[in-house]
Amino acid sequence: MGVSEGLMASRKGFRKMAGKNIVCCSVTPPPISPMSRIRFEIVPPVRHPAEDIFISGNVPALGDWDPSRALKLNWEPPFHRGEIEAETGFHLEYKIHRGSWEIEAVTAQGDIPANQVHEVWLDATRHHTVADWKDRFMGRLMRDRVYSRVLAGERELLLWLPPAYSMEATLRFPLIVFHDGPNVFDPATSFSGVDWAADEWNGLLASEAVMPQAIIAAVIHPEGFTEDNATHRDFDLSPELGGAAYSQFVVSELLPHLETHYRTISHPASRFLIGASLGALNTFYTALHHPGVFGRYACLSTAFEDVSQRLPEDSLALQALANEPALPADIRVYFDHGTLGLDACYGPYHDRLRELLTQKGWQEGNEFLLRSIEGSGHDEMSWRMRLGEALRFLAA
Repeated sequence: MGVSEGLMASRKGFRKMAGKNIVCCSVTPPPISPMSRIRFEIVPPVRHPAEDIFISGNVPALGDWDPSRALKLNWEPPFHRGEIEAETGFHLEYKIHRGSWEIEAVTAQGDIPANQVHEVWLDATRHHTVADWKDRFMGRLMRDRVYSRVLAGERELLLWLPPAYSMEATLRFPLIVFHDGPNVFDPATSFSGVDWAADEWNGLLASEAVMPQAIIAAVIHPEGFTEDNATHRDFDLSPELGGAAYSQFVVSELLPHLETHYRTISHPASRFLIGASLGALNTFYTALHHPGVFGRYACLSTAFEDVSQRLPEDSLALQALANEPALPADIRVYFDHGTLGLDACYGPYHDRLRELLTQKGWQEGNEFLLRSIEGSGHDEMSWRMRLGEALRFLAA
């Protein structure tokens, strides 16, 4: 037998043995589980967060759309949680309510939403933030635009008018201005699915007579990136980039636009400026460089390191504060940071901040409040939970 013949025989033998091995060693794959576990995590509105929440849907575990047989969730702050099993491959539909269709969840505009939809395939967790309830929705969320010569373009605004705005034609209201507009009012536009609930907090604190109902405006930053590969949002807010121009836009163009077209109270003590992260840094920058315009500031998780990631001793914002000969009078500023994630690095910056403010004569609890929030982080859920305390201090 030649080499080529032997090789062919060897290959034939291999095929034969391979065939036998396949038959002898074949393993039947386990069947796909007919059921999948679906978990629900619901963030409630800030008013009465612990009250019962239910989910109704098109499976028996959700009551087959009968709200009296809906799944009752468990309150595990800051979520209402529950779970069901549903057949793999099933088209699941459901809605959120407090016990009946008269008190179901609505959108940030007060509309009844379409059914939530989930194609069941594997175990999954469904996250939702309730913007408001059908029986409690108040106020009006709308959009506006303002052209800026300083920024050489338009900025779109989200604007919330409180319930009393349409009831009292001559009544004027405090003005609260936020950065990061998509995250302020509406979980559907917030990139994390959790909004800061600014309108809800104002409504709650107004009902407790802590602060008046207010007009709330939130600036929407352009999407996309600059030529330097920074986001347009970061370019707007960072004092190392375009933050000085954006701050000028806020005080010289945005504020006059709002006071011309809406019934605001034109006094610094009734003007609030609020931001988180780089938005907080720009808020702080505005307080130092444009004194006498706003009288109330909230700086949540202030990014004192800015985009260049400077250490506390090199922070340009803290150096600017150190060089101020005197601090503005008759203002209140709230600062905070968490202890998780990026906020875990912020303690030294805020220690230096407290030192400088105290040296210049401000008293903590009077002109400023600085809070370290254990277990909180650098995210929308954390800022949502902390915004209420900020507003309470500023309104006192």
